[in-house]
This record gives sequence, structure tokens and C-alpha cells, in this order.
Amino acid sequence: MTYFTWLKEHGIWTGVFFFALVTIELFLVTLAGSSFLMGYVFVALTGCFFAGTYVEYRRTKGYFAEIEATMALLKEKYLFYEMIERQDTQEEKAVKGLFYEVETGTLSELESLKKNSEDYRDFVETWVHEIKVPIAVIRMILANHKEADNGISSEVDRMEKYVEQALFYARSSAVSKDYLVSEVSLQKTVEQTVLARKRQLREINARLNLHDLEKDVYSDGKWLQFMLGQVLDNSIKYAKGKDEDGCGLVLEVYATEASNATLLHVKDNGIGIKASEVDRVFDKGFTGQNGRSGAKSTGIGLYLCKKLCDKLEHGITLTSKEGEGTEVTFVFPKSSMMEDIK
Repeated sequence: MTYFTWLKEHGIWTGVFFFALVTIELFLVTLAGSSFLMGYVFVALTGCFFAGTYVEYRRTKGYFAEIEATMALLKEKYLFYEMIERQDTQEEKAVKGLFYEVETGTLSELESLKKNSEDYRDFVETWVHEIKVPIAVIRMILANHKEADNGISSEVDRMEKYVEQALFYARSSAVSKDYLVSEVSLQKTVEQTVLARKRQLREINARLNLHDLEKDVYSDGKWLQFMLGQVLDNSIKYAKGKDEDGCGLVLEVYATEASNATLLHVKDNGIGIKASEVDRVFDKGFTGQNGRSGAKSTGIGLYLCKKLCDKLEHGITLTSKEGEGTEVTFVFPKSSMMEDIK
């Protein structure tokens, strides 16, 4: 906002001033020998008008510049009311009052949304625990009637994984209440995650190469196993198919050490991902060409991995080449605090 823009927006006062100035000058014309007085009045009043309006313009501009600077520093913009200190005029007091109304209304709405979110999360968790009962019953029935399986076990496995995904998705928004960082064995975590998928790996005749996993990292074992499971599920889902040796998937899982982190690599020889899509794999709901044309995909698995890694302060990266395979790397930072705990 420039000074002349401000004058234009306050044109009524400019008009009143010039009307008063012309009126006074016309009156002085009727007086004999008033030329000097007319000049003095014109210069004095005009100077006072522009000086006064410029001071008011600078005060107003400074006030709003202060508001903008303070707002830029705030992450929660609705808390701006607490940061306003300047209340020199009635207008400034009125502005602060408006911000107070905005803040109280926003906080009330946020509290309502938080309550609704917690209620929904509680419902999902209850539903997940309830649905596990019929799933377990189906498994028992299939175990006693193996001849009637006909692929039902595989579908039950898929159902169970989607149920688990729904539970972790519901919890991810409040993960700080659910995770407990402690020393976790990569060897044990990887073996448990692979064992939980032995049926699917056996069906595609996967070849596993697990090595250099005798390392401990600081994470939440439950969340880490879930994230690793999402990556393995993708490797299984997007396997190329059996080669001439009958192997449907080559899966390599291993750990390496960096100067300030431990890295867990999950590498497969699947169909890979198009170069143009690699940067979007962690976006919510992104399925890519593979998810649309081949295996059904929700686009939630890798999104959850990224979200949970951010919460746990882990890193996660993905590299891939179409037709050759994909590698996902989990990064577990080291710190002096963790070394002290150890």
C-alpha cells in the first residue's frame, strides 16, 4: 500500500480539506491586501494536511506490517490474538477483538473435530477387534476342512491385512499415544514379518536372501513390523511372475551402517515403477499405472509408511527402475542419547 493509494481510499477527507481550503481562500479574496495571507494559509494548511495524513498512513502501514510479520512466524494462525500487543487506538482494539472472536470460534471448532476424530478412531479400533473373531473362526473351519479351501485361505489373508491396515491408519493420526521407542532387533523383526507372509511367498515360489541383520535399532517394534509388512506385500503383489527356474520373486533384505544411521534395505526384482511416478509413491491414494492395470491397490500402504516414519523420526526412501525391481530403504538415525540408553 502506497501513500497515494491510502489517500485515494480516504478520498472523502481529501475532498473535505480542499473544500474548506477553497472556502477560506475565497473569503480572503474579499479582504484588501490579503495576498500574503492567502499564500500563507494555503501553504500552511496544505502542508499540515499532507504531513498529518502521511503520519497516519505510516502508523497504519506499520500496524499492518507488524500483523503480517507476526502472522508469518505463527504455525497456528488462529492463535494470533495472543500475539497482538499494540492497542493505541479504538480501531486497533476493535481489530484485536475480532481476532479474539476468530480464535475462540476456531478453538471450539477444533475441539469438536478432535472429539469426532477420537470417536471415529475408537469405533474403528472396536470394529477391527470384533471382525478378528469371525476371521479366526473362518481359519479354524478351514483348518478342519482343508479340502474345501479352494483359495479361501489366501483371501482371508488379504482380508486380515486390510483390517490391520485400517487399524494402523486410524491410529496414525495420534501415533504419539501408541508407540514406545525401544531397542528393536532387525533380525527378529524381519523374520517375524516374513513368517507372517509364508503362504503368499510359498505360492509364488519366492527366493529369500536375508543377511547382515544382526543389528539393533531404536524404534517401535509393532509399528516397524507393520511398515516392513506393507513393503513386503507390495513386493509380493508386483512380482513379475515365475521365471524359467520357477521362481516368482527374488527378495533381498539386509542392513548396512552409515556414519550416523543404520539402514534397512528391502530389494526385489519385481516389475518396478515408472520413473515419472517414483516421486509420488508416498502420496495418499496414489496407485500408479501398476495399481490401475495389474494388482488392485489402495495407495495407502506406502503413504502410511511415510507418515509413521515421520512420526518416529525415521527416514524412508524408494528407488526403482521399471522392469527391473524396487528398493525401499528405512533409515534409523543414531544419536548420542540413544547411545547413552544403550
